[in-house]
Amino acid sequence: MARLKRPMYAGVTVGKDVEIAKFAIHRYEDGLLPKPATGFTKNFGPAMKEALQKVIQPREGIPATGNIGQATWDVLWQYLDAYRKSQYIAWSVPVVPKPNPVPNLGPLYNGGASVLNHQLTHNTDGIPNFPAYDDGWVSGRSVLAVEDMVVDTTYTSSSPGAAFFSTGKSKLRYWYGHLNSAPPLNKRFTKGQQVGTICYQPNGKSHVHLGIYARNLLGYDLLYGANGNGPDYTYGSPTVGTQLKEGLSL
Repeated sequence: MARLKRPMYAGVTVGKDVEIAKFAIHRYEDGLLPKPATGFTKNFGPAMKEALQKVIQPREGIPATGNIGQATWDVLWQYLDAYRKSQYIAWSVPVVPKPNPVPNLGPLYNGGASVLNHQLTHNTDGIPNFPAYDDGWVSGRSVLAVEDMVVDTTYTSSSPGAAFFSTGKSKLRYWYGHLNSAPPLNKRFTKGQQVGTICYQPNGKSHVHLGIYARNLLGYDLLYGANGNGPDYTYGSPTVGTQLKEGLSL
């Protein structure tokens, strides 16, 4: 006997082990599961389930589930030839990769909402592929690193204020704008560490701008605005978290 490497479920399991089990069912009783001219497939279909549930399992005193557990496998093993036994022994259960986890991004300021909970509302003027949102809204407020990241450009202007680009641990790239000063090139920050402060803008418009470049992680740009590509300063696109979850599960 061979230890069952994984249970097999009707309508669900697909693989070499199903193909081998079908051969055993075929040999259990002549005509119970006819062999197609092109050979047995790897899908656990209704004919296989019926043969197990209505014939083999009741006859062998096994609960008639139509699925294959160890007891049913012990019976089927006796009907395999040496070649298929060796095939099963050499076969390994395929490893199904898990979806990449969504980066655990923090807020832009203490007490703020995570980047993941924000909708992107506008493009970053003059910098393609960095859809953005504004946050903070208090002059002088500390602005935080939303994840572990490193500054990857020298000083840039954000009219008004200073700005900088950085690359996060997740491979997302950011453009922080409207700061009083920008950190130096290659400066490293840990998540939650202050990267700067919001510069003053008149009429209550002081804010930090965060543009996000997602192509290094997803291969395409994040959606923003009501239509996914604008208009600027409108809502309607899924949150950053929802977009990353969907993109990383593909």
